[in-house]
Amino acid sequence: MSKSDARVRYTQRVLKESFLSLLREKPVNKITVKEVCELAELNRATFYAHYSDCFALMESIERELLGAFRQSLRLIDGFDVSALIAAIYAMVAQHEEACRILIFNGASPSILSQMIDMARPSSIAAWKRQLPRASDTELEMLYTHLSNGLMNVVVGGYGKYDRDEVISFVKRIVRSSLSLFE
Repeated sequence: MSKSDARVRYTQRVLKESFLSLLREKPVNKITVKEVCELAELNRATFYAHYSDCFALMESIERELLGAFRQSLRLIDGFDVSALIAAIYAMVAQHEEACRILIFNGASPSILSQMIDMARPSSIAAWKRQLPRASDTELEMLYTHLSNGLMNVVVGGYGKYDRDEVISFVKRIVRSSLSLFE
């Protein structure tokens, strides 16, 4: 790793941290590049060397979160709900500030639906193998029902409920729902 690579990563990290700090207080469309730069103690030319505007900076943060989520999905079997929840918790722990602002505080409402869409193919494929009598439509509806409800339990319960209690609850709900198709 060269000094310039380290400098680029440092600059991007400082810009992201400053942006997230401002995003805690107001929506993205009310944040200016000037404010981000002042908080980051960097000049505007430096900002524009990395991002075209604050929306591009937010998209960069969202892509990082989605990349981390995609990586955690690769490590689990689509049928193992407790591993999926553990992977979500690990991703949140790794990117806590961004998750807290973008997901938990709702600054980026589309990110949850993108995560749900990302997990859909592997989950449905795993269920199809385990539940051969269920139709494709039933599996699709089941996934929509479970993923949206359970993602909201995880998001709404983060920091409120014990992680192991959430995992246990999610496993019971999924087991109960899947038993309808056995």
